[in-house]
Amino acid sequence: MKRILPCFLCISLLFNGLLLINKANESKQVMQGQKVLSTQVAVNDGIQVIAKRPYIRRGEIGVLALRCTPNNNCKIVCSYKIRGKDFTTTRNIVAGKDGNVLCTWKVDRNTDTGTYDIEIVCGGNRLVTNYVVQ
Repeated sequence: MKRILPCFLCISLLFNGLLLINKANESKQVMQGQKVLSTQVAVNDGIQVIAKRPYIRRGEIGVLALRCTPNNNCKIVCSYKIRGKDFTTTRNIVAGKDGNVLCTWKVDRNTDTGTYDIEIVCGGNRLVTNYVVQ
């Protein structure tokens, strides 16, 4: 059951993210080329955050779904603090043939609450987003 719940969560976040992308694309057409940014969908020329959890409690699984250049290596750097000390962790994930990337991680129970940055580098593109630990 512990492994099934994160899978269902990922699927539901991806589905909701795709709906948001479609709405953003419709808004782009109406606004004649202006970029549309939302708190749930961050857009860069080559990287899109399709879905992410709005907040993560300590001990839970974090989810970040991206779309970038197909078959490209994505470097994802997450920052966090434990007892006031700064830490970072790096994940290298190769995008699929469709450009989709799914990154999950477990937030340590000792992680300090707050907002932390996630830096994504894929090809020559760079995007910074964040996540909240409660």
